[in-house]
Amino acid sequence: MSGDKAQDLQMVLQRLADMDRRSREQEAMVPATMVKEDDWQGLAFVLDGVKVVSAMNEVRELLPYPESVTRVPGTKSWMLGLANIRGELLPIVDLQQFIGGGAIVVNDQSRVLVIRNKGASMGLLVSSVLGMRHLPLNKQIEDAHVDGALGQYIYDVFGLEDGVWPVFSMAALANDEHFMAAAL
Repeated sequence: MSGDKAQDLQMVLQRLADMDRRSREQEAMVPATMVKEDDWQGLAFVLDGVKVVSAMNEVRELLPYPESVTRVPGTKSWMLGLANIRGELLPIVDLQQFIGGGAIVVNDQSRVLVIRNKGASMGLLVSSVLGMRHLPLNKQIEDAHVDGALGQYIYDVFGLEDGVWPVFSMAALANDEHFMAAAL
């Protein structure tokens, strides 16, 4: 091997060794953000000022508030109406108002969580979505209880450094006879 090729090879090996070293240094910071097998994953959102999470498999889709929602006469105030989403009529509900809070003022942060129950879809308006959360199972709070109307839809609670995270059950909501009775 000529001197120039040996020198080039040495430079490449040195660069690779340097990249490996930097990668290992960064690796020490990654585990705090990686999903561990003993983490529970959920979609975090705000409901009447409370940060809650729902299981990822309970939310089918996340949408901005539709441009056109047609009010349905003879329905409760929390039933905002119907929206045409890709050819499917989607009932839109103000989830915050349903649980007894004030009506959501729609803005750029507002989102519609689409859930499915018994073959039917429903859109739930929330004031904002915080993104995906990974909650360590060892941070579950045993026998936690949430008061008020929200409490009947909470089936678990996690306690983390940044606060308490109640787990909101979309299935419990969808099976609630009061929720299914939107007519006056």
